[in-house]
Amino acid sequence: MDSAPGRALGRLTATGLALVLVVVLVSAAIRLGQAATPPLGPLALLALRAAHRTAASLEFIVMLWLAWLAWRGRADRPAFARGAMLALAITLGLSLLGIAAGQSPPPPAALGNALGGLALAACFAWLAGDRGAREAAASSWPIRLGIALLALQCLLGARLAIMPGAAASPALPVHAMLGLAIALGTGWFARRNANRTRRIAGFVLAPTVPLAGFTALQFEYSMAAALSHAAAVALLVAAFAWTRARIA
Repeated sequence: MDSAPGRALGRLTATGLALVLVVVLVSAAIRLGQAATPPLGPLALLALRAAHRTAASLEFIVMLWLAWLAWRGRADRPAFARGAMLALAITLGLSLLGIAAGQSPPPPAALGNALGGLALAACFAWLAGDRGAREAAASSWPIRLGIALLALQCLLGARLAIMPGAAASPALPVHAMLGLAIALGTGWFARRNANRTRRIAGFVLAPTVPLAGFTALQFEYSMAAALSHAAAVALLVAAFAWTRARIA
């Protein structure tokens, strides 16, 4: 992967991941801004929608280019090619959903957008991790369990954030307890990482997600805290996917 096509794949993967994270964050800002009291003004929402459309369009172009290069090199990196095809399918699905739902999507469409964006971030992060050398681990079951729990947590969180009346259901306490468990597990896994930078990143990211979530609830659904929570969740999803790709 040190060849010119390999370096191009690396740059495209990193660019695509950055653009997807921007799209996820701006989407959350639009949704929170519309639900805020008072809601964001029309000019602010217009600027956010313009940023969302620009980032999403750039991501679509990057995705097409990445998929083409990955398909050409599928004989050498079949797993990478399959991951790129999955990311392309999610990108196309989100594009069609966005066109069909419009600027004020109904809750099911908004739920699909939120979960699809996180899934796409996970795909790009996995592709980024798959390009590097595999790292030996005594067992990969903790990260697999963490991914399963994180997927459930994202589903619960998206439901609470988007579906009407979900906050009054048992989903809220389950989401809170599961968030604390994932934070503890992430910290434990980070402590075992030999790389100092990744260890520090894990220690910082692990408590940030639940703290931002709890802060958003305590301060009357603070938009700043809720947006920080959404950003931290997207980064945590990407970190788990990247780690899974690197562990042999």
